[in-house]
Amino acid sequence: MSTTTESEQGWKPIPILLKILFGVIVLWTLGSIIGLSMRYESGLPFFGVYVYGFVAGLIVVLLDIAAPLTFLFALWTRKSWAPTFAFTYMSIFILNSVVAFFMFKEQLGLMQILIPTIVNVIFVGVIYWSRNYFKR
Repeated sequence: MSTTTESEQGWKPIPILLKILFGVIVLWTLGSIIGLSMRYESGLPFFGVYVYGFVAGLIVVLLDIAAPLTFLFALWTRKSWAPTFAFTYMSIFILNSVVAFFMFKEQLGLMQILIPTIVNVIFVGVIYWSRNYFKR
């Protein structure tokens, strides 16, 4: 029998902070799916360029839908690469927000830039402090 608490997968062994993060990411992903057509039409800032149409939709699908779902899968199955993956894609959001702050602050408004940035910094902190969960 090689079942230990360290190798358990699923909902039960996930620490409470990661469970909360899991729920928020699920809601974030659902919101991104619902708002996909809006982003396709109205566009979004991406590293200093305002992109529309297919490119905006592709960015949303990759960074707001596929990446979070990949992280949730890795969280659920305790993949050792999950924290690095999360740090990478969340860093893209944070860096993009910094660029948007300097280039699109008047167009987007300060709150539309700061709130997602603060949330992503909190996400990175939670994952960092819970990174031992992913070690087998």
